[in-house]
Amino acid sequence: MPSTKKRINLTVPDSVYEQLQVYKEQNGLSNDATACLQLIVQQLKAQEEGRLMKQIMQSFSADQLLRLSKEGYDYYKEVMEGQDEH
Repeated sequence: MPSTKKRINLTVPDSVYEQLQVYKEQNGLSNDATACLQLIVQQLKAQEEGRLMKQIMQSFSADQLLRLSKEGYDYYKEVMEGQDEH
């Protein structure tokens, strides 16, 4: 039966295949193609998020970035100290 999806034939080095097998096991997957597709989708999403983050970062001045960084660090410390009290 014909498919409208695109097919990719992929040959990888042994070391990459071994890593793929570990990924499959850790994620309860039984199929190499499913594992590859999951990893491809994850990486494409990460690439897009990185591109968007770079655009956002370029829209701020250095002073604004420093202020945001300090606010983020202060918030992180506050949260971590709150967890230590529990």
